[in-house]
Amino acid sequence: MSWWHRIRRIISGGGRESASFVAALLGVLVLAGAALGQGISRTSVAVSDGLTWLGDDQRGEVVQINPGSGKPQTRLQISGPDSQLEIAQEDGRLIVLNRRTGEITVIDLATLLASGRRQAPPGATSKVLVANGMVFVVDRASGTVHTADPLSLADIGQSWQAGQPLADAVVDERGVLWLVDHGGTLRSLDWSDDEERFQERSHRQVTGAGPRTVLVPHDQGVTLIGLDGGVVVRDGTGEDVDSSTDRSDAEVIAAQSSPIGLVPASVPSSSVVVLVVGREVLRVDVGAMGCPKPGRPAVFRDKVYVPCKGSGKVIVLDRGGSRGGDDVRTSGGADPELVFDDGRLFVNVPGSSTGVLVDPDGATRSLTIRSPELPVKDPDRSPPPSVPPPPPPNPNEPQKPPRNPGNGNNPPPVTEVSAPSTPAAPPSAGGTAPAAPAGVSVREKSRNASALVVTVSWNAATSADPIVGYTVSGSGSFSGGSVSAQSAGTSADLSVPCAGSTFCTSGRLDVTVRASTASVAGAAGMAAFTVTPPPNNPPPPPPVTTTTTPPPPPPPPPPVTTTTPPPPPPPPPPSLPTAGAVVITSITGGPRIPSRTVNMAPPADWASHNGRCEVVNTTWEYAVGIPCNATSVRISLEEGPNRIVVRAYAATGGGQVESAGKNASLILDECGGKPGCIPRMVPAGVETAPMGAGGLGLLAAAFLLRIGVRRGDEDK
Repeated sequence: MSWWHRIRRIISGGGRESASFVAALLGVLVLAGAALGQGISRTSVAVSDGLTWLGDDQRGEVVQINPGSGKPQTRLQISGPDSQLEIAQEDGRLIVLNRRTGEITVIDLATLLASGRRQAPPGATSKVLVANGMVFVVDRASGTVHTADPLSLADIGQSWQAGQPLADAVVDERGVLWLVDHGGTLRSLDWSDDEERFQERSHRQVTGAGPRTVLVPHDQGVTLIGLDGGVVVRDGTGEDVDSSTDRSDAEVIAAQSSPIGLVPASVPSSSVVVLVVGREVLRVDVGAMGCPKPGRPAVFRDKVYVPCKGSGKVIVLDRGGSRGGDDVRTSGGADPELVFDDGRLFVNVPGSSTGVLVDPDGATRSLTIRSPELPVKDPDRSPPPSVPPPPPPNPNEPQKPPRNPGNGNNPPPVTEVSAPSTPAAPPSAGGTAPAAPAGVSVREKSRNASALVVTVSWNAATSADPIVGYTVSGSGSFSGGSVSAQSAGTSADLSVPCAGSTFCTSGRLDVTVRASTASVAGAAGMAAFTVTPPPNNPPPPPPVTTTTTPPPPPPPPPPVTTTTPPPPPPPPPPSLPTAGAVVITSITGGPRIPSRTVNMAPPADWASHNGRCEVVNTTWEYAVGIPCNATSVRISLEEGPNRIVVRAYAATGGGQVESAGKNASLILDECGGKPGCIPRMVPAGVETAPMGAGGLGLLAAAFLLRIGVRRGDEDK
């Protein structure tokens, strides 16, 4: 039966029941019309927090600005001074690339804590692309693309190899990855969640494209600008174009994104801005407008804004290449850079205390970026202690049916395990996190062609609960990106591979040390170690001394004068597998299926662990006991993001470690209960305030009528 026939049947029933239904239906329709009338575009569906992050390169900070007040609200210390920060923000996460060091940091905006880091090659070859909850890390020099977990930045699945260097790589608003290599091949790739690898959608050879070719992404598809061969191509947009323009071997700086019909790019050495307007290619001499060295342009409200390096201003062009408005003046600091966020255009001046906000009508107003009285927060600080889990139930009390998360009062979640299952003991109770170990130091222990070994030492951490061990981790630009070790004392050795990188001659190793109690890990103590190249001519070994005179015999040991036995040796540290190891290979299942399959390939020390293991949803503290050599298990998710790890417990004494985590999301409610959220793909319409009020009134009327029906039924 169709929905319209159901409505007719209810209405034909007459009485107050049908009246309440009609009022409710009209209220929903009016509210829907009010929402549709907003004309919210697909890229702006997510409810914005109204705040924007800007970089302060001189201090290595990112600053959160409130455009309404024009003042900063939060300062986060991401790296050291004299940085080159690039910022991307999506889905409650802030991702920062420091081009000077190649370090990538992801910040959870709910806690303002760093949830993950990884190392990329420093300089201009690295690029971080974010779209639709995906994070792609591109190394243009090696021609590789890695898909990274948006929380931990750990690799997911199989990387993609071009086989030669990439000229550029971008991602459009639909999440399609576009790449052009030095040979002029333009490709588009889709990421497959099920297979955890890229799948090629299209490829074409663009004659004239080369090493200086750039790409500008759109809502769908890209525009390729290859001035080295005088070629302009629009592909994948449904309005594809092949055109030509004057050739130039100079550097080209393109907009980070643009609408299809207006695509800008700057040629700084020629004082030229190239505009692709529809099918026409224009070359604008901005040097004649007082902008001899144009920077990266941006499109805002059908105007092109061009920052002028060394001139302290931003010029405005219309679609025809003429002046489109007054220059935007800046003061102090470095060259201006344009940041587009939440439908606003910001002119950020790294190093300056002020910036500029451009309103939709083109008017400008000043923003305060640097505020010394605002405290700086450390994203690596310890999070607040977690709430301990409830005590185990009393076996003498009657048990209620367990709750199945995300499924009301249905039966409990399925826990199918591919290996034979064993009973799981209850998890340890929570406790206070230990303090960060002080006095962390790193020194070189040994070095050969295959590995560099360093010794990490630290002072014992203070803790209200007994400390069962320490986890030592090191990260850098070496193969694999990270190493770790466990220790029961206050020192440990880390072995860093040398093959495949120059790390063992000129790298930097960032080290963290965390103490753990039986239930919780503490804050990290940190240190850095700079690798120096080995000497070219190592000193010769000392000559071997030979003698024929036998050494005198050692003196006899003194007689034992006591019968007190020596104290027993301290117990060995608890046997645990390697913390942070990759045990979970994938999590399969649709985004709206609350029960997922966790696929595992435990390393040898995990598979042979003599303690117990469990798969844990750390976001909601659900646990499923498994054999430590299990290869799959089913676990339930709650709506929203969920982080899954494998946790191993020591067979004797306290102690536990966790594997590297993987993330999975359950999407039941697109808006997540956020006020003002509007569903995707809704058409434009009219003003909403009167309609929205009318819709709420009709819903209230439906509620009152429903109460009347119930009271009438009770009086009968």
